[in-house]
Amino acid sequence: MIGRRRLLSGLLALLICLPLAGCWGKVELGDIAIVSATGIDWKDGQWQLSYQVVIPQAISGQSATAGTNAAVNVFSTKGDNFRIAISKASLETPRRLFFAHNQIVIIGQDAARKGISALAEAYLRNPDSRETVSVFLTKGNARRVLEQLIPLEKIPGAAIQQMIFNEQLSGSTFQETTMHKLLKDLLGGAQVVGIPSLAISGTGESLDQVEKLSRTNTSSKVRLMDLGIVSGDKLVGWISKEESSGLMWIKNQIKKTTVAFGCPNDGKEGKASSIRITKAKTKLRPQRSGSKWTMHIETKAEGTLLEYSCGGDMNKPKEVDETAQVIAETIKATMKNGWKAVAGYKADVVGFGNIIHQRHPDAWKQMKGDWPDLFAEMEVKIDVKVKVNSAGMSGGGFKKLQEKARS
Repeated sequence: MIGRRRLLSGLLALLICLPLAGCWGKVELGDIAIVSATGIDWKDGQWQLSYQVVIPQAISGQSATAGTNAAVNVFSTKGDNFRIAISKASLETPRRLFFAHNQIVIIGQDAARKGISALAEAYLRNPDSRETVSVFLTKGNARRVLEQLIPLEKIPGAAIQQMIFNEQLSGSTFQETTMHKLLKDLLGGAQVVGIPSLAISGTGESLDQVEKLSRTNTSSKVRLMDLGIVSGDKLVGWISKEESSGLMWIKNQIKKTTVAFGCPNDGKEGKASSIRITKAKTKLRPQRSGSKWTMHIETKAEGTLLEYSCGGDMNKPKEVDETAQVIAETIKATMKNGWKAVAGYKADVVGFGNIIHQRHPDAWKQMKGDWPDLFAEMEVKIDVKVKVNSAGMSGGGFKKLQEKARS
């Protein structure tokens, strides 16, 4: 809804400008095609750009076709470079493409492996481009993702951007990668960035018709999947959602999240209990020993138990402390897995190089040329402390209450 309101506000602003003879840079609404999302693919040796264009009549609420027709139309153009591809849009649309309200950019895997410097170049030189645009990758075809309709929302581009907003605030598995962040990271010392990916999950059925949304369930849906690692300007590999979560802990990007954990003194690998983390803080401290670097990672977290299936009595401080230690070890293992994943790609997505650059600028000048190798060889020492603020109304859990009721 927030994305739709922004788009409608933009349309209203354009309408207000129309009757004003002195409106600088006046844009006639009837002359433009408002792009809400863009897809980038590499196909047959050319760039293929796909555009998700808003159909104003379908979202106005006053048209007879509102709600029965798709609110967007997707089409593609090809070219040897971005600007040539965009200029070819005039061959198949009567309106000029207007990118000022573009909300997301999706890059297909083949295009990302080819290199995204062309995208960065286009954004740096285009005055209509916004640095707040959210960037995503996909392992498949970017155009196909743009074609998918999303339940509850009319404009898929706005819905996907809202998806990453919600995930960043409540799930903390991925961090939004805006165009500003992408350019900043790729122009930084490590020249590495992590970009969340989108996938069509379920049966893979294409949801490109409004009629398919009339059912009470959809067999396929667009969802956030893995994290793509871009080094230099090329995609070098992928890490899983769980590994991405570990990176978020290391990068001090945890807002709120849920952690599943096992029982104290239980050799089983199951994680039938969970805690809602409501507060977390991570501090990084680099330490040099000769030519080797160690990163000390200290994390403190607080939360409330959501489920507890381990028996015992959570009204006893000792058992609360034991449970907190298990949760801390679970978070620590997640962080280690995330670290191992990016170290394997020699990709400093976590920003260790920036920390060393800030605190040891002279040392950084000497090592920055060899940083990918030095980063992969770094030792990390992780210390996690967890405080359980509340165990809920039942200290012993539901099964314990049942046992008391039977006795």
